[in-house]
Amino acid sequence: MSNPRNRILASTALALVLAAPLGYLAKGHLTAMAATSAEPAATQFAPAVAIPAVTAPANEPAAISNSVPATATEPAPSAQPAAATEQTAIEPAVAPDPLAALDPADRAVAENIRDLLATKGDKLFTAKKERAAVEAFYQNRNLAPLWLDKGIQNARAEAVIARMKNADADGLEPGDYKAPSFAGLAPDVLAEAELRLTRAVLTYARHVQAGRFPYTRVSKNIELPQAAPEPADVLSSVADAADAGKALDLYSPQNEHYRKLKAALADLRGKPGASKGQIETITANMERWRWYARDLGNAYSLVNLPDFTLRVMHNGGQVWTTRIVIGKPSMPTPLLSETMKYLTVNPTWTVPQSIVRNEYLPALAQDPTVLDRMGLRVSYNGGGVTITQPPGDGNALGRVRFSFNNRFSVFQHDTPDKGLFSETVRAYSHGCMRVQDPPKYAEVLLNIARPSEHWTAEKIRRMYGGGERDLPLQATPIWVHLTYQTAFVDNAGKLEMRRDIYGLDGRTIAAIKSERGNLEPAPERKREEIATAPRKPAAPAARTGALSQTTYTTPGYPRQLPPSIFR
Repeated sequence: MSNPRNRILASTALALVLAAPLGYLAKGHLTAMAATSAEPAATQFAPAVAIPAVTAPANEPAAISNSVPATATEPAPSAQPAAATEQTAIEPAVAPDPLAALDPADRAVAENIRDLLATKGDKLFTAKKERAAVEAFYQNRNLAPLWLDKGIQNARAEAVIARMKNADADGLEPGDYKAPSFAGLAPDVLAEAELRLTRAVLTYARHVQAGRFPYTRVSKNIELPQAAPEPADVLSSVADAADAGKALDLYSPQNEHYRKLKAALADLRGKPGASKGQIETITANMERWRWYARDLGNAYSLVNLPDFTLRVMHNGGQVWTTRIVIGKPSMPTPLLSETMKYLTVNPTWTVPQSIVRNEYLPALAQDPTVLDRMGLRVSYNGGGVTITQPPGDGNALGRVRFSFNNRFSVFQHDTPDKGLFSETVRAYSHGCMRVQDPPKYAEVLLNIARPSEHWTAEKIRRMYGGGERDLPLQATPIWVHLTYQTAFVDNAGKLEMRRDIYGLDGRTIAAIKSERGNLEPAPERKREEIATAPRKPAAPAARTGALSQTTYTTPGYPRQLPPSIFR
């Protein structure tokens, strides 16, 4: 080994031995690049001469770094940026499975709920608003069933089904809210049963709160909120409640007038030989109560047209009542809810145009002096005729008018004709309500709205004979609810029945039997959106089209023309 030639041979052999692993590693690197390259096969590899030299560590002999042989049978990949090679190696992100947390049985149902909402949602839920609410509700809970736990009917479902089976307690028909069976069904059938129960619950909540049909089926002489609950709120309330049945029960009207009728209905059904007519009358009255706002207000004037009475309610109790005269059957007083904005002492009466056309102009044509003898003033403006009556003892409105803005132009007022208050049936006006004791009524209302001023009936009377004066009732909202209660429970707890003078019971019962389930309620108006009443009651707008016979067209005038004026 001391021979120089031998030392050179030994060094060369050692270099070859050390170079062999490096060549093997380079070959493996090229193979990996070929497997991961996104380029076409024809361009994946460059000529062998392009293979870069393997750089040896700084402490290795230079001969080692140049000893990697280039072979034509093992072409090297073309040089590519390292960043591009790393980018192609990144795996795509996998979206999380929203149903992963569900029990396997519920997951199978959830998958079918998703498919049903996509393919049959518009058939199961025909109203767009309801369908959108249902879809959003189930998406927010990752399509988990509401009425099932591990594929089995849960306590929530049992509670709402029991409540709907007892729907007749509210005068409803249990058969309108049929609950599906959940026993022994395949996942696809369970999913449809789930959605059908959801639909039944939404229908029940809508019916028990707002009624089973639009009130226009009964009369166009009505303007009430008839506000159905929001479907999303119904679903949230039953989903979150400890007792879903009780949560559903809260959608029925909560005012004392409805609750007393509900108790009376249960009592009547418990008696042998209960009258079918009485039961239908009570259910018709309960139906009409659903058209009113759920909150009647802390202070309100409650008119019961068939009973010819007005009651003032404050802080949950009755504070005063009086007799009234209402519209005759051919010109009925409407059903409505509005706030009373002010009362007027010594009012001027502006005759509605319908009465001017239909009654006063024909009378004036026969006798040019007739209106003057009645104390009426006639003015002409641009071809139109306006007739007014100034304040005074003979004014048709008496000494006080109580105004609440409404499209029917009706209001409450005093009258110089006191004799009609002694009659049992008091339906004689053109639609307005005459109040038996207006000074006392004014005292009660003013003391609710303006308690610090200590108003009395005598103080109101002392204002008689002066100029027209408005007294605002703005501090405390006082609602006026014109209702039609042919069945009600009096303060002594006795069920009272009254004659159906306007025929609304018959039409309500007929609609219940033929049209229930088709409710598309009118949009609810916010109370703050109700406009302030004008200083003078506006003349009614001209009406076109074939309205029902009960539609109110000539409001305001409280007395017929005396027969003598036509002589």
